[in-house]
Amino acid sequence: MELTDRNRYDAPLDAVWAMLTDPAFRDDVCRATGASSWDVHIGVDDGGGTVSVRRVLPAEVSDVVRSLVGETVTIVQEETWGPLEPNGARSADVLLRVDGQPVAMRGTTRLSPAGAGAVLETVGDLEVRIPLVGGKLAKELGAAVTAAFTKEHEVRQRHLA
Repeated sequence: MELTDRNRYDAPLDAVWAMLTDPAFRDDVCRATGASSWDVHIGVDDGGGTVSVRRVLPAEVSDVVRSLVGETVTIVQEETWGPLEPNGARSADVLLRVDGQPVAMRGTTRLSPAGAGAVLETVGDLEVRIPLVGGKLAKELGAAVTAAFTKEHEVRQRHLA
């Protein structure tokens, strides 16, 4: 299942990058998405680097799916950022996975200049490898990831205001 999130920000690209690599921003996203606990590790510079976020969230899925995953899920988000491009853009390989489950979203995030502002776009492929209920779970998890994208966008807007 392909998922896409694209947002434009009036803030300069450098300000959006600084926000994306700020542990306080990542902490705010974890709080806003309802995480009960989380760990954030960031190590980036102009040559690239990584952002890693592990958060425990309530399993807001149907009873059938909850019987498979439990009351909470641990989501691990790993972003591997490449070097600064000549136009100021940056790209990252992204992996979202659910600990202990055959569920993952692999994709890319790209931060690009857009006039005086910036565009942040994430495109990923969500895979659920569970026989019989994989399709149902993918649909529910896809909705949850989309809701998380929306919540993160709201947090970005507050940080950039």
